[in-house]
Amino acid sequence: MTYPLKAVVRRGAPLGWLLLTATLVMSSSLGAWADTVRPVETPLDALANTAAIVEGTVKESFYTFDSQAGPRTVAPLVDVTTDFGRFEGRTLELATLGGPIDEKQELFVPEFPLLTDDTRYLVFLTNVDWFFSPVVDDYVFRLEKGPRGTDVLIAPSGHAVEGLTADGLEFSDEPVVDQNVDVSRPNVKPRLVENADRLLANAMSKDDFLAAVRTLLSTVPLQGEFRGSPAKDRVWNRIAAEAPPR
Repeated sequence: MTYPLKAVVRRGAPLGWLLLTATLVMSSSLGAWADTVRPVETPLDALANTAAIVEGTVKESFYTFDSQAGPRTVAPLVDVTTDFGRFEGRTLELATLGGPIDEKQELFVPEFPLLTDDTRYLVFLTNVDWFFSPVVDDYVFRLEKGPRGTDVLIAPSGHAVEGLTADGLEFSDEPVVDQNVDVSRPNVKPRLVENADRLLANAMSKDDFLAAVRTLLSTVPLQGEFRGSPAKDRVWNRIAAEAPPR
């Protein structure tokens, strides 16, 4: 069975892009699309798919292309620290599907979180043999200093994280990050909005977030290990049904 991947192929120069629908031939298995062992609907589901939770700062992102792995946007993390799970490196490259195919075409997958340069993140690293993204669903959070001087978390949607329970994440009503993205410079860190201090007043501190994660880990402990490279048994524009996650 085939499903359309919600992606676009961009052709031409940054100005006046023509957006065309791109379709990948995929397995009907949800795991083949989501790179997870089970659907992520709650934080408990996210933890079940997580090998490690780490922090790191993205330096200058770059692009690669391989006939099998496809176009990749690589976010190199430095000064990596591990909060939970097993990951011993001080550097890490997150290679997400998407990026230039050739000089005139680019694959863009809006479902995948975009990591920007010179930004520190807290990342849930998957425990499956991943192909699309090494991050568990959209569990990657930008870290910023809040009005109290402590680190707070900002979700890929641009909203501040205000709570974490077994049932879900709670977010600010309004985004705290400027939603206008310069498509010619997608890796540039977007600025905070003018009233960010007010919106971040109720944001959950990183320490409180990690304490809540620790509580949830008593129910769903982390398991498995993180693989640093995309699975070798799949091809970027044709995903075989006989290649389920593991």
